[in-house]
Amino acid sequence: MIVNWVKEDEELLEPYEWSNGDDIEIISTLSCFKVDQKTLHDFIYGCLHIFDQKLCQKVFAIGDGHYALAIETDDQGKLCYRSVFDFCDRDKMNKKIAALELSNIHYQMYDEGEMKEYGLTREERLKKQFIEQRIDELYMENYDDFLMLCRQLNIEDAQSIQKYNHLKNKIAKGYTFIHEILFYEFTKKEYKKK
Repeated sequence: MIVNWVKEDEELLEPYEWSNGDDIEIISTLSCFKVDQKTLHDFIYGCLHIFDQKLCQKVFAIGDGHYALAIETDDQGKLCYRSVFDFCDRDKMNKKIAALELSNIHYQMYDEGEMKEYGLTREERLKKQFIEQRIDELYMENYDDFLMLCRQLNIEDAQSIQKYNHLKNKIAKGYTFIHEILFYEFTKKEYKKK
């Protein structure tokens, strides 16, 4: 099976998003566990600590018969890496997992990882994350530049927190020309971190 590991708090990358420099690995054998949809959801989006000793410092697969993930844990049971399977292996893993009895994995979710916004390319998601981070930095560390940016975008709310929320709402969904404009602005010399 071919996987592309991402850290526990990073969003999963679909096979069409894989590229050079990714942590791609070929795994010859995997233990598989069938789980309910809630558990699968937590493994997709959560930062977890697994309490089952047999799953500590292991690489294994979990799924519900329709969707499967490869999981790697450390010796304490912390989920370190996860991956979807490539398209060829995906059907094979789903069929294998669908035939299993439901397993109960004991874990605690202590944080949520990055939620994936489907429909965006990998590059668009990275640009969007950069834009969100720069807006936060401007608001907290360089308020005059934040106000100038709001004026340029015709954001004229009365209070600063309203301006901040208005700007964040403008970029919350999808990827449009406003994201490209902001990315361009934030990579210009005058907006780079001082």
